[in-house]
Amino acid sequence: MPIEITIPRLGWSMDEGTFGEWSKKDGEHVASGDAIFLLETEKALQEVESVDEGILHILADAPNEGDTVKVGTIIGYLLSEGEEPPEIKEGSRQSAVDSPAAVTADCRLTTDDSAPAASPSVRSLARDLNVPLTSLKLNGTISEHDVQRAAQMKTTRQPSAASGPRTDKVAARNSDPSLPKVSPRAARSARRFNIDWTSINGSGRNGRIREQDVLAAAGQGNLPDGVLGPATPARKLIAERTAQSARTTVPVTLTTIAQVDGVLRDRAAHKQQTDSENQTPAIHDYVILSVAKALQKHPALNSRWMNGEILQPDGIHIGLAVDTPNGLIVPVVQNADQKPLPELAEASAALVARARDRRLTSKECTGGTFTISNLGAFGIDAFTPVINLGESAILGIGAIRRTPELSDDGSITWSQQVTLSLTFDHQVVDGAPAARFLQHVVDELRDFT
Repeated sequence: MPIEITIPRLGWSMDEGTFGEWSKKDGEHVASGDAIFLLETEKALQEVESVDEGILHILADAPNEGDTVKVGTIIGYLLSEGEEPPEIKEGSRQSAVDSPAAVTADCRLTTDDSAPAASPSVRSLARDLNVPLTSLKLNGTISEHDVQRAAQMKTTRQPSAASGPRTDKVAARNSDPSLPKVSPRAARSARRFNIDWTSINGSGRNGRIREQDVLAAAGQGNLPDGVLGPATPARKLIAERTAQSARTTVPVTLTTIAQVDGVLRDRAAHKQQTDSENQTPAIHDYVILSVAKALQKHPALNSRWMNGEILQPDGIHIGLAVDTPNGLIVPVVQNADQKPLPELAEASAALVARARDRRLTSKECTGGTFTISNLGAFGIDAFTPVINLGESAILGIGAIRRTPELSDDGSITWSQQVTLSLTFDHQVVDGAPAARFLQHVVDELRDFT
């Protein structure tokens, strides 16, 4: 029986992606676990693997590199020896795989229509959190993270009291004579804020609903004149993740000063010795190394809050916020505490380059346990970084300044200093332990030789 090859959902908010390229040729044998094609989402390039085997049949109108493809679209089949591909009728290119939820973390294709696959511990957790596994509509094996995320969404995605119950469909303007009259601007604003204008009392003549009535119902003031344009998928994802982080954490920010004279001397020495095979460490590499050492002594900053429990990850995996033309991306330096500085610098430089070229895989931008954000190059001294969703802390790096210091004998000395801004989740750790962690980072940077 032919097995469909479809565009999978690589994230719970994903509706479409950009096709990369086929990893196998038409007519080539595909084994279970083989990568079939590459698919790019808002931030990452993902290898899509098969859990079945057969001979690859690529449809004649399959997408080419750079084409936008919708989740669930059939792009090919796996066939048995001598088997013919089925005919695809017009309008039937969407598979049952197209569901409104996310696929599992391995992003593999599946055609299993049976009950959700989950371990006993995951099923027990789902019962404890009152999350029906069937409601997740996930393909493949459901993980504890899937259940925790679903439970979190149930508690955080509450409708606004100002706007009333959310509705997917609002009556069209002037579609029913029995409905109140509504101005065009009011109707547009109602769609924008997802307001059911039919339930609003209009302030215009004969009860006509005006824009200000809709804005009042949405809890908004008068909007300025301007052009309203759609946000990019990447911008929507960033907005969604940062907003959810703010809803699910209790952020507190501490700032302090670190001396980095030793760091700059060491970097200058590396720069003189750099050849084509070596990468000069960037300032953020020294901070990553210092943070990794501090996290070994202060593991609470490397953990995460999960619905009344605290998860302590096995490793120290540090994300680095990278500014790209496509928006903010956070690739992850895996096992940062186990890498010497030259290896760490090489790893981070490769990740930054791949992020800016939009060549990251999903594995390279997931699994972080702590994040670093550097705005020093823009002349920013201190700021309040937003905790990356699912983590408990983030460290902001400011600009390096040559600063005078007054010694005990009254003399003035000059040193290179940088401001560090630590935002942490007070649900996971208190202020004093967070301050001790930050001081440890300061000591590591100051004593670097």
